[in-house]
Amino acid sequence: MLLLGGAAFVRGAPAQSVAGPDTLSPATYGTGAGLVVQLTNSGFGLGGYYSRAVNANTALWTSISLGPGKDERELKLFNRFGGGFIPDKRNYLLMIPVELDRQRRLFRDYIEDNFRPYVHLSGGPTLGWVSPYFDDVDGDDRYDEALGEERFDVFEALPKGEPRFGLGGTIAIGAYFGRSRKTTQGLRIGYAFTYFFDGVQLLEPGVADAQHFFQTPIISLTFGRLF
Repeated sequence: MLLLGGAAFVRGAPAQSVAGPDTLSPATYGTGAGLVVQLTNSGFGLGGYYSRAVNANTALWTSISLGPGKDERELKLFNRFGGGFIPDKRNYLLMIPVELDRQRRLFRDYIEDNFRPYVHLSGGPTLGWVSPYFDDVDGDDRYDEALGEERFDVFEALPKGEPRFGLGGTIAIGAYFGRSRKTTQGLRIGYAFTYFFDGVQLLEPGVADAQHFFQTPIISLTFGRLF
């Protein structure tokens, strides 16, 4: 301890939470609910979560989200009249993972509560919804403009779809920011994977086989309410 001008300074002490009217205990930072915005190789997703603190370092989540699944070779082209299409595409895929998540806070004793890093592990069932990209008049799984086969947008295709079932999970690291007692926000970067028991034919047969395993880097933004 050093004395300087009547003030005392402690060298080497770990960071401590600063109490005040807008702060929470370390444990209650893990209890809340909110929204998750996701960015993957397939596009944007949206989800929600509920979390419950187990102790000062650990929180358990339940989460559900909705996002697209795509083949990495898909490329949308545009014609001179403004319309667009994806060559060789056979089906759309929407993925709805329902997961149990575990978050473990890191370095709580050494970093102030306004920056809360953590590791994140999750897993659970995934519902896939496979819907046709075009009206396959002759049933050959290939688009034929000469037959007048109509391409569907994703909303037109949804009622014509069928389910697929699988399992998935996520491994990530992230951090929350701020010390408010009402809201929290954070950023998470990781890797997500899904396996469907029945393959999904995203591209036309002959171009690609039915796909069982999907993987992608994932960036998630969380916006939550603390309880």
